Order: sequence, then structure tokens, then C-alpha cells
Amino acid sequence: MQKNLTLQPNGGYAKIYKRNGKLQSNDMHFFLSELFYSLGVGYKENCSVNGIVADFVVNGKAIFCRRLSEHELGKLKSSRVSFIFVGIPEIAGSKEERAVVQDGERRGNVTLFIDDPSFNFDYAHILPATKKCSVMHGHTSSVLVEITGRTVDGMVVDFGDAKEIIRNVIREVDHKLFINKRYIVSENTEKVKLKFNTIHGSFSIEAPKKTTVLMDGEATTENLASYLVERIAREMPENVTSVGVYVYEGMNKGAYILANIHSPEV
Repeated sequence: MQKNLTLQPNGGYAKIYKRNGKLQSNDMHFFLSELFYSLGVGYKENCSVNGIVADFVVNGKAIFCRRLSEHELGKLKSSRVSFIFVGIPEIAGSKEERAVVQDGERRGNVTLFIDDPSFNFDYAHILPATKKCSVMHGHTSSVLVEITGRTVDGMVVDFGDAKEIIRNVIREVDHKLFINKRYIVSENTEKVKLKFNTIHGSFSIEAPKKTTVLMDGEATTENLASYLVERIAREMPENVTSVGVYVYEGMNKGAYILANIHSPEV
């Protein structure tokens, strides 16, 4: 994967992204291809959909990272093709906020994606039953959040409000030790004592309560995603119907969980 700069005819420089021998001048196209690849999502690029070239096709849904002409848009809306626009300023908010807007008239809901450097955090954990992770170690992780809901005055949730909610949750877990609460031997308001066996031997830990996150299960990426989505979802307004959280454990691997909230089905 490479990122280069090329001189534009009218002066200045344009970003050019190269992946697997393909050049991508659209940074959102590059972002999505990296996201799909890292999550193991099957996708096709630059496919013809009803005579219109879609940037991606995922599970039968056409995804566009570019503006369409009025003719193309009208043709697309008159078809039965399910489609979304990603990162188009006039449609989906600023590209820095990684906003995604679904066809609200057809689906009734709008989905936002929010990706921000302030959603990065560091944590330590230990997984006693595994070989590599049965020794305490740490990770630098990042979070991407999707929010789906009904629009109120044209928006599901203010990006500033959503970011503040997410940042507050990230602050709770940054530089903390995540551990299964089943290993507690004793605890009080200031400290917690934990003891457990691993394939390397027995561990005994006494840690400050304020720097320890006690989990209902093992401190896996899957359970961490569940922990985060629960805390983010509870702060969302009533018009939000679901919250999804992607947690990356380092590079090119992670977990995703989707929580349905504020709906009659839940």
C-alpha cells in the first residue's frame, strides 16, 4: 500500500493511492478498500450496475464514492438497485468524518460512519487459555463507529455530539488493564486482587481499581467491542436505532458488533 502525490495540471498536488497495483485517486475509495480488506469482507470494485459504474458492490449493494450526474442519479433511483453514497460532501457530510448516507427515502434510516484519530487508545490484557496471549501484553487500538437512525431536522445525530460521546467512552478504557472478573480473589474501593492459571503457570496480580476494567468474559477483542458498543449506545438519542463498533487490534484485524437500540423489537 502506497500513498503518493502527483502534480495537477492547474497546479498543486493530488493524492494518489496505490494498492495491489491499482491507482485510486479518491481517498474514500482507498479507505473503503482497506476497510473491506482488513475485515475480510468480499467486494468487487468498479462494477457496472444498471449501466452506471459503482465504486464497490458488497452483498448486492452498490457503493459510490463519487458524485453522480443528475441523469445517473435519476436512473439509479428509478431502478431496484440498493445503493449508498460514501463521503460525498453534498450528500454525506465532510469526508473527514467518514459519513455514509443511505437512500433515506427508500430505507427510512440514515447511517453515519465516524472515524477519528481521537478514537485511538492503548490497553493491556491477558488471555490465560491461549498460547501467545497468555502473557500480559498491550495493544494500540482504534475504533470506528456507525450510527443508524431516523433523521430529525435533517440529521441523525450531530457529529460533534456523537464524537464527544465516543471520546468519553474511549477515555474510560485508555491505558487500562482488561481482565475477566471471574479471576477476582478480593477487591475493595482502591484495589483488586486477581489470580489465575495459564499454560505458562500461575499469575497473581494486585492492581489499582481505577486502572482496571473488569469484564464479564475474557478480555478478547470481541468482548471489548461489546463493552464499548454498550456504553456508546446508552448515550445515543431516541431516534438512533442501532450502533455498530469496529475495534481494531493493531493493524488489519479486529472485531465488529452491531447493537439494536431504541426500537420496538428490542
